[in-house]
Amino acid sequence: MGKVLIVDDNKDIRTRYRKVFEKLKLEVLEAPEALEVVNILMRHSSELDLILLDIQMPEVDGRGIYEIVYDYVPSVPIMVTSVLPIQEQRLRIPRAREYFNKADGEQALASKVKALLGI
Repeated sequence: MGKVLIVDDNKDIRTRYRKVFEKLKLEVLEAPEALEVVNILMRHSSELDLILLDIQMPEVDGRGIYEIVYDYVPSVPIMVTSVLPIQEQRLRIPRAREYFNKADGEQALASKVKALLGI
């Protein structure tokens, strides 16, 4: 079973993503803000298979969190998620492995995750 970390300040989004991942038999961790991301990375960095990262976060934005995550686990793929167009996501965080527009829905998310994880 793989393990996914969802980094998003919106609880409804985290809940929607959790349902998608549980259908794919993935274990889910959630972080609504940067401090929780660091706490999770300290405890679970070797177990993570994928990180979903929202760009627009309070306090520390997605780019700042990306740098923190990349320092801890550079080998774990990061999928940036946002309501912003994919082109804008790439401009803000150019080194992410994948990008997802939240408007594309759960089926598109599941497809991208399956492709990234090879499941």
